[in-house]
Amino acid sequence: MGIVSYVGSFFSSPPPNQRFSDRYVLVTGCDSGIGNLIARALHRKGYFVFAGCLTETAFRDFLKTQNSSSFKPFLLDVTKESSIQQCARLVNGCTKEKGLFALINNAGCNEGFAFEFTSNEQIEKTMEVNFMGPIKIIKALLPYLRQNVKYNLKKQPKDRDVNPRIVNMTSILGRTTVPFYGAYSASKHALEAMLDTIRVELLPWKIHVSMIEPGPLKNKISSPDLIEISKKFFASPEITEHTLKIYGEDYIQKAIEFWKRIHSDQENPRELVKTVIEAIEVGFPKDRYVVGRMAKMHVLIHNVLPGWIIDLAWGSMIRLVGAWPKEVKELEDGIISSESSTSTNPSPTTTTSTTKWLNQN
Repeated sequence: MGIVSYVGSFFSSPPPNQRFSDRYVLVTGCDSGIGNLIARALHRKGYFVFAGCLTETAFRDFLKTQNSSSFKPFLLDVTKESSIQQCARLVNGCTKEKGLFALINNAGCNEGFAFEFTSNEQIEKTMEVNFMGPIKIIKALLPYLRQNVKYNLKKQPKDRDVNPRIVNMTSILGRTTVPFYGAYSASKHALEAMLDTIRVELLPWKIHVSMIEPGPLKNKISSPDLIEISKKFFASPEITEHTLKIYGEDYIQKAIEFWKRIHSDQENPRELVKTVIEAIEVGFPKDRYVVGRMAKMHVLIHNVLPGWIIDLAWGSMIRLVGAWPKEVKELEDGIISSESSTSTNPSPTTTTSTTKWLNQN
């Protein structure tokens, strides 16, 4: 009987008159894009929203535009323990006995580029923000999600709300990969693996854990300003005399054009916002939501085709756009000299001529 009751409790339907004002929701990464849209949409529905912002500019913008006692913007850096603990104290002080109904981990970044042009520091930052950030936030706020469970169980059965949940913005690259997204994809793979574990471990508390896996969307992480991206890549410490000799001076620009083609068919984030709201309102949310036509197609292809065919397809695509290493072209054309092929690696310090080229780009 106990098992039947336990299983049945997961499939409870939302109460007919959901009291959104009793639901405290925290959203990270609200400075712009998806997080900003999600926070505003939830507040319009009547939720009490904590909107975590990395920058002072976004924080002050919320103060100007969201003049409401049920919308609380605050500064949050998911890479700093002191900021996370301050966030926990804010939640504790506001929610009191009601606890936190939902945590939406949206904060993220996309550092890095092609592997040999990506510094170790960029990989570490990506892992710190996209993987460790959500994990630290979940650990810090779990006591308040559990408090919501306790608060809910004290009500009469007819008045109880659906169970609390954790919704995480991962990516379709959390289960697949594409060229030039190595660091980003690695961080999302790691996050999804950890969340699969957390979801099972939180079953006794009936705290749902969901992942949102969108494809390319119109936001500043997936489609940043290409001029700014070019400047960042051209300024990378990994662009040295050695890497330029191997890849050629036009490799980066061609690779950026490839990136642009990937994002040429971006989808409107409206469906993503709608999906997030569904994940926190249905009685029994899915563990994964694949959002967008391109994302669904991506999953289908990776489920059907063998890896070597997918690799060849990506390789053909980057070759067509010209993102092909100069040294490989020379080897294929048979014009590389034996001297250059056996020479030792030059100094990683960029020469004057290379620096001039970087400044021109």
